[in-house]
Amino acid sequence: MRALSTAEREAYITDLGQVGRDVRDKLDGLARAASHICDTPVALVSLVGREEQAFLGRQGYDGPEPPSAVSFCQHAMLGEAAMIVPDATLDPRFAENPLVTGDMGIRFYAGHPLRNKQGMPLGSLCVIDTVPKAGLSPGQLDDLSNLADAAMLYLENWSEKRVHGEINAQAQRDMDVMTRRFITLADALPQLVWSTPPDGMSDYFSKQWVEFTGAPASDSFGFGWINFLHPDDVELTREAWRRSVMTSQPYQIEYRVRRHDGEYIWMLARGIPVLDAEGQVARWIGTCTDINDRVATGEALEIMSRELSHRIKNLFSVVQSLVTMGLRQFPEMGEVSRALQSRMVALGRAHDLVRPRVVDGRPSSSQTMLRELAEYLIEPFQPEGEPRVFIKGEDAMVGDSSATPIALFLHEMLTNSVKYGALGAPGGRIALTIAQQDDAVLIEWHESGGPAIAEAPAPGFGTRLIQMTIERQLSGTITRQWQDGGLLLQARIPLVQLSAH
Repeated sequence: MRALSTAEREAYITDLGQVGRDVRDKLDGLARAASHICDTPVALVSLVGREEQAFLGRQGYDGPEPPSAVSFCQHAMLGEAAMIVPDATLDPRFAENPLVTGDMGIRFYAGHPLRNKQGMPLGSLCVIDTVPKAGLSPGQLDDLSNLADAAMLYLENWSEKRVHGEINAQAQRDMDVMTRRFITLADALPQLVWSTPPDGMSDYFSKQWVEFTGAPASDSFGFGWINFLHPDDVELTREAWRRSVMTSQPYQIEYRVRRHDGEYIWMLARGIPVLDAEGQVARWIGTCTDINDRVATGEALEIMSRELSHRIKNLFSVVQSLVTMGLRQFPEMGEVSRALQSRMVALGRAHDLVRPRVVDGRPSSSQTMLRELAEYLIEPFQPEGEPRVFIKGEDAMVGDSSATPIALFLHEMLTNSVKYGALGAPGGRIALTIAQQDDAVLIEWHESGGPAIAEAPAPGFGTRLIQMTIERQLSGTITRQWQDGGLLLQARIPLVQLSAH
């Protein structure tokens, strides 16, 4: 332990000097015992300050405390064992001391040092006589030492209790201030504020909650707040709250709360655990925020989103109809028209997966996966009961802006395979492999069982379309190899481009 400084020692002694009557009575009892054991008329429990000494325990002396400058105890407290003065008139340290030459008439003195837990000398438990004595027996010295230890135990216990009491009192005052601040802040917030102890049984609801529900806060204590929720939201909310209390994880849920006029209003409830120094939940603090307008707006946006998607699909249908009409008028353009129709169908299918959606009242980007999009586009090319296109490997997210070029790329690959490659030959197969490599996605298209190709064919419109979607729109690269039995194509697309919204 750290030793007390001189100033701290003085403050400590001053503090001990304020012991109450109950401690002084115990110290008086120790002084009586010391007087009896050592056969002296006077015994004192003395604390020695810089200027004054204080007698906290007395036996046989009711006079004033002399100044520290003439105190025998200031010498006794510096030793390791009891200081014995058989005859003070013969001791050069004390022969001229007014306590010897004056009314007190000290001749014999024996004092055992009083030390605190840090070893700081504070005073002594002493016995005094007005006649010289040869000294004390070993048994008397042991008893005097034990009585001195008992005196320090009484004094330090009193000091610790007082300090703890002051700390507790200050802590309570601080807690009262913090509680008032919390209530003031909670009442000033636009949200409905609530709080619970660690067990989740609510014991506080702000003024806003009371005004909103039109019921006293006590009606919501414990699990009473559940009674204000819409019946359809009760079980889900109860389970979410139970799970958060059990796991100490933050709580968040949307539910409807009955207002004082009977109308149910959508609320976003959030609860955060407040942890103590050991990491345990000391309290839960939570809010309920009115999201009724947001929910209503979200429903309206979702309806608009569906309507917009419906109109876009209708637009695809109109364009396809126009192409069909053109085919009738210009039959020589049949192959071009059928290719356009096929591409329109592919774009329409891609749109079904990436149409705008609304989540929590806000427009949300689609979370389409590459495998899902590929499977959706491949489905019309798969014979029933005998799949010929197989997807394997990993997966990657496709953002809104990259879904259309990816759909066109896959559609062109499929239609080209039907015309010139594996899907146009009996037993032909395609392996579509997806792999993530560093910061890019590698799409490998490997055909087998198709017609042999002697040399690379001249690039047509479909080939140029594939080149444009991968290299220009998605900033990727393409390599092709014409092998026995089919094409091996590898498209490398940066992840950031593929997942862009």
